[in-house]
Amino acid sequence: MDFILVIIGLFVVYIVLCFYLYFNQDKYIFFPERIITATPRTFGMKYEEIFLEVNKGDKINVWFIPKENGQLIIHCNGNGGNLSDRVEKFSLLNSLGFAVIGFDYRGYGRSDGTPSEKAFYEDLRRVVLFAQEKGYKKNGIILYGESIGGAVALQVGTEDNFSALVLESTFTSISEMARVYYKLFPTTILLKSKFDNISKIKRINFPIAIMHSEEDEIVPFFMGFKLFENANEPKIFLELRKGHNDGGIIVSPEAAKELQTFLKKYKRIED
Repeated sequence: MDFILVIIGLFVVYIVLCFYLYFNQDKYIFFPERIITATPRTFGMKYEEIFLEVNKGDKINVWFIPKENGQLIIHCNGNGGNLSDRVEKFSLLNSLGFAVIGFDYRGYGRSDGTPSEKAFYEDLRRVVLFAQEKGYKKNGIILYGESIGGAVALQVGTEDNFSALVLESTFTSISEMARVYYKLFPTTILLKSKFDNISKIKRINFPIAIMHSEEDEIVPFFMGFKLFENANEPKIFLELRKGHNDGGIIVSPEAAKELQTFLKKYKRIED
């Protein structure tokens, strides 16, 4: 009898934990920071700051860093921090000859609202529209996604024809990530957010550059390579250095140069 009671007790605890994960899962997906610690001016770049209205009247914070005659990169951040944590990367991309638009999703930095998968996609769509208002055409725009930002860039990339897609340290799907970290729970059933990159990447029919580090301790290296294997040509896989949050393209000069060459090789003539 005692054994049966123990089993019942463990089952009840398990169900309670499942409910907790279901109703609190956003806490384990989105890690926004509000304080802006740097701007492009910190790295000597001229920039324009804009607040764009998105769904339900919320406004998102956008930085536009120009480059004369430079192709435009729209950068989609990862799930932590905010714009100010990517200024060094913006500086690198700008030095490689690209104009850059960076933005904070809803709930991050100076942007209003609450983050969600749906909001992330809507925010990027609004930024693309802003880029068009600036005179850039979609087939001349490069979408660049970092980590979960790769999922955002991928989704919007499936909706139209862009110049290229860059994925840095991006996972195959939230579901597969959850299986890595929460093996004991039925995460496929519990997850409300999907970010299903592995199915979407097959629908991209313009150049793709995928970058990942074998030292990435958060998003396993095999996920980046799995995305590459499922991507259509033309494509390139570039190896990065160091970990998920202390490495990337800014500490990988060889990858940065190869990326620049790849993007210039497949630069599209805007219609």
